[in-house]
Amino acid sequence: MSTFDVTCISIGNYGHALLRGKTYTVFDEKNENYRITGNHGRRVWISKYYFVEGKHQIPILTSWKLDDEINEFELLEVTLTFTDSSKRWCLITTPDKLKNYLMDQVTSPPGINIQHLIIMKTLNQDDIEETLNYLDNQNELFQASKPLE
Repeated sequence: MSTFDVTCISIGNYGHALLRGKTYTVFDEKNENYRITGNHGRRVWISKYYFVEGKHQIPILTSWKLDDEINEFELLEVTLTFTDSSKRWCLITTPDKLKNYLMDQVTSPPGINIQHLIIMKTLNQDDIEETLNYLDNQNELFQASKPLE
């Protein structure tokens, strides 16, 4: 079999072996798996689900900015910036802040569906950073955000 390249779009449970956006050489292919050399220097079989064929520039989160004051709003806007200079935005909150939002007598209708809402345990910088990076590494951050226009 001749080798070819694939680009990682999600690391799944393979954080020790994969880096999102990195191109890997495929040495073998069986069923739904590729055999690549992981970042740890060992050859591993990994599902094709985590890759796209060829060399691609995958937008990776480079920075984020909280656009609202934590104590002023229940749903806080966050601006996300990616390696391709694109910007997106999402909302973050905590379970307590979400409860406060829903208990507000002015809220109508009495329920919400916000696909770009991320619910966090806390709103401290480290937790936000870890959560956004996790979603980015799992290729879920684009789905959890909207383009900033």
